Amino acid sequence: MELGSEDRNLIDLESRSTSKTKTDADIVPIVQQVGAPSIARIERLIGELQEAKSFLLSEGDRIQLEMVRYIKFTQMASASVNIIFDILSGWRQAGHPMRKFVSSADDNTGRMARSFDSAPKV
Repeated sequence: MELGSEDRNLIDLESRSTSKTKTDADIVPIVQQVGAPSIARIERLIGELQEAKSFLLSEGDRIQLEMVRYIKFTQMASASVNIIFDILSGWRQAGHPMRKFVSSADDNTGRMARSFDSAPKV
């Protein structure tokens, strides 16, 4: 009887695995059909995320270049101010007359007028 029971178990296992593969084969198209829109949406989102990543990387590079340009510009402006300050300080120490700008409110023509320190204001 043992031999017969083993045969029955083997037959049951084979029939179960055969029925599972048939069932799996029947389910695969259904799963693909149900999952296809979700998979397509996920793939579209992945594409959009890759585009956003590419855009952000290029914007980061652009901003970095702009910052370098701004830093150079600021350094040049600061150096120019220092040069002008040094020149004016040297002139003052040497006794050269310094010019003073008169505001347009003090000028009857509406233009910025320059006058020497020693000259009386109009």
